[in-house]
Amino acid sequence: MLVRSVVIRSCAAWSAQGGPALRVGLVFLSLIFSYLSIVPRLAAAADGLRVEEITIAAPDILAVELREPAYSRGRIVTLPTPVSSPAGSWIDSAQGYGMVIGPKRDHLRLPDTPPSIRLDRAAADDASAYGPIGGHKVIDVFRKSVPYDSGFYSEGGASRTGASFKHYLYLQLDGPLEPGTYSIAWPRQMLPPAAFTYDPAATRAIALRTTQVGHTAGDVAKTAFLSLWLPGGPEDGAVDFRRYGLDRFRVVDASGKAVFEGAITLRKGPKDPEPGNGVAEPLGDYTHVRSPRVAVRGIEQTDPVRILAPGHGFKAGDRIALEGIGGDQDAGATFATVADATPDDFALSDVKGPIASAFDGEGTATLAYSSGRSGTYVFELDYSRFTPAASGIYRIAIPGLGVSDPIAISPETWFDLGALSLAGLYNHRSGIALDGRFGYTRPAAFRPGPGLTIHQSRLPLAWSQEFGGPLSLEKGAEAGWITEEAAPETYWGGYMDAGDWDRRIQHVEIASLLLDVFEWMPEAMRERRVKVPQSSEVLDDPAYKAAGDLPDLINEALWPMDFFRRLQAPDGSIHGGIESASFPLLGEPSYLEHQAVFAYAPDVVSTFKYAAVAARLARVLTEIGKTELADLYATSARAAWKAGEAGFADPDRFYAAAIAAGEETGLFAETPWETLKETLQKNAGEYRATAAASLFRLTGEAEFKTVFETAVSGGLSIYAHTADGAWDYLSSPGGDLTLQGRLRQQFLDEARMVSKAQDALAYPSMKHPGAPAGWGQGTAPDYNMVQLFMRAYRLQPDDQLLRIMEQTSAVILGANQVGLSFTTGAGTRQILHPLQEDHRAMGVAAPRGITVYGFGPQSQAAYGWVFGPPWSPLPESGTDEDAAARRIFPPRFSMPYLEFLIEHPGVIMQQEYTVQQPIATTAALWFFLAIAESNRTPR
Repeated sequence: MLVRSVVIRSCAAWSAQGGPALRVGLVFLSLIFSYLSIVPRLAAAADGLRVEEITIAAPDILAVELREPAYSRGRIVTLPTPVSSPAGSWIDSAQGYGMVIGPKRDHLRLPDTPPSIRLDRAAADDASAYGPIGGHKVIDVFRKSVPYDSGFYSEGGASRTGASFKHYLYLQLDGPLEPGTYSIAWPRQMLPPAAFTYDPAATRAIALRTTQVGHTAGDVAKTAFLSLWLPGGPEDGAVDFRRYGLDRFRVVDASGKAVFEGAITLRKGPKDPEPGNGVAEPLGDYTHVRSPRVAVRGIEQTDPVRILAPGHGFKAGDRIALEGIGGDQDAGATFATVADATPDDFALSDVKGPIASAFDGEGTATLAYSSGRSGTYVFELDYSRFTPAASGIYRIAIPGLGVSDPIAISPETWFDLGALSLAGLYNHRSGIALDGRFGYTRPAAFRPGPGLTIHQSRLPLAWSQEFGGPLSLEKGAEAGWITEEAAPETYWGGYMDAGDWDRRIQHVEIASLLLDVFEWMPEAMRERRVKVPQSSEVLDDPAYKAAGDLPDLINEALWPMDFFRRLQAPDGSIHGGIESASFPLLGEPSYLEHQAVFAYAPDVVSTFKYAAVAARLARVLTEIGKTELADLYATSARAAWKAGEAGFADPDRFYAAAIAAGEETGLFAETPWETLKETLQKNAGEYRATAAASLFRLTGEAEFKTVFETAVSGGLSIYAHTADGAWDYLSSPGGDLTLQGRLRQQFLDEARMVSKAQDALAYPSMKHPGAPAGWGQGTAPDYNMVQLFMRAYRLQPDDQLLRIMEQTSAVILGANQVGLSFTTGAGTRQILHPLQEDHRAMGVAAPRGITVYGFGPQSQAAYGWVFGPPWSPLPESGTDEDAAARRIFPPRFSMPYLEFLIEHPGVIMQQEYTVQQPIATTAALWFFLAIAESNRTPR
């Protein structure tokens, strides 16, 4: 059975790695298998289209997941001699047809092979063509078609990416299905008949949204959700389970015995506003799935704007969406209200979004409506009071409907999840070969020496757009900025970010998070091993050899810190990181990078940011008795502070080389130096205060105390680096008691405010109500919120804060509206193809331990190169290249916010991540929850 074999392979591989098995799998395999036996027998056609699963959606609605074949992966081959063709070109060779990659142009990336079969969507949508099921007719079909797999190939010598689709078919029956064994006879015999058994005590209910990993017995929040949105269904797809009389649920054990019972309560309805959390409006605008798309023939740029659409049929007051107005690569939408309609045109009012100034003859208008982020009724199933005496596998059961995925109760749940994210960090280490200890291998990358020279650039990171400056990263490798000076061979290490190879100063936040968690860890937990390398095995300084056996969290914290310590200039300033000249060439792995690689010039912000975390690291190392290593970082932190102070006092002198480059390249014609300097000084002042607080906590010296107190005399926000400074000052003996009391209250008040804000949302998270949507805020918590919740709880233990942390984790791990775990390596149904360029280039599975950004609004993920003409991976216009069979459905702007999750790495906002957020944030969060559980349940 497919699902069973996947679980066996995953658990066995994890155990063989020597890593911390997610003990959920290993301890309870036999129990899990007993539940996997409920999965229906899978049907597969000879061409590869297959039935993945048959579940129950509602008493009268079956849910069938069909999958097209996955891509057949290509590989990297070595050519006997280099070729003259440039990197990125496709050539024929004795090794096969492939794309030239590598600095010597002596490797090829052979293409992935797209699926040869696509679902006949028209047939699948034809309700009348299905045979009877249990004596019931199929009277309607609601379909959602989205990617689950992606690949890289050539079309006419041009590089392309594509997708394989999974299709959710919701088969509406003319009455409730009774328990029994049945068969689905498919339209046009597109698949062999699919036999399945419906048993409400054993069949998975797809609308039950639960954690796919589990809990510890003492978790204060054990919450599941019941929600179903039907694409094109009645009431705009909103399903109210109360009409079926479903109002109670049970928790059942391995034998099926009920061990807890509770009420199903409505958390949010489709018209209930959900304010804040970065989404523009409390109710969102969406297009009706089955409304016709009316052709737009012209735009009159009058006041108000008028839309020419003969025969449109709209009336005044109708809400509509305009799409594709700017051409076949315009992937955005503009929502507006119809005013002053005639048979041939209409005016617009209450416009949200841009109106294209140039109309090229394309575009549509579609009726729209307003709804909450889920688009449906979201019911809550709270079983927090269920505290099992024994570990084991449990399920949620709704009488008359079905059951959830297996839910494991284990004391190791949170620790193992933290270890999984730690493995994710290891799997992004640069400069060393990854040895497969966490299921992923890769040769050493970006190690200076023969074949790789890293050049010094005159571009400081703080001047680049990667840290809020005016210049693109590409400038660092361009004439005027790049130099002939080679960086030392010690410039290696750190973490690769995600969809690129950069190693920037922001990554020291990883160390800061891990150190915060480590300080609160009980001694026994500190010494537990998840088998990250000992620092003495991979880092060269003699101080590591003398440090002996270091705890794993310290080893991982040291990895980015040692990298930036080696990027410290003789005067103590810190180079902001190492960058490639541009984003990676698709299909080329990190260890074959052909582009120029450069080191940023030092900047004051990077210098102070490093000083703050180096001082924190020195303090923790001192506390655990590693004095020689602590002295190494204390000395480095002081040198960085001295250099930062010099640069802060005289930025003209500090940035002299960069100013000269800016003058040579014309930078200051658009951004005068005095304007840029003002911004740099403001930012540097904040990081200076943070570094001062950290050094004050380390040394107790009055100089640092005074700098911090002066900097915050006008007030201090509890956000990111400023919060780090506030925490260090608050925790320092000898600080001003009044100021410390104020800071303490700020932490508590801010955490409670964020916690309270989640009451307004269908699915709670740790997201700040004022933060932007997406980019690390979609599902997983950001750096600041994890720090805030951990610190507030340490100041004053509060079960409500733990509740939000645990609920956020459950949502990440599957208790969300698309039923996916957003962390690779955890859960029954996981994200498979995040934007991690090495695994795409090598044609292998993504590393474990990656948590992607998750949900982000359609308007901010409107990529014309993804949702465009037929050559795009998910085309929305044209008919060439079988474009209609490669479209997501329903259209993007018909999907509610929490249904819009597109599993293609080109949808960057959703499928990317960074190592410091969310990989390090989930590591910190889950280790923190393990600590909290340990403190509640002494062992």
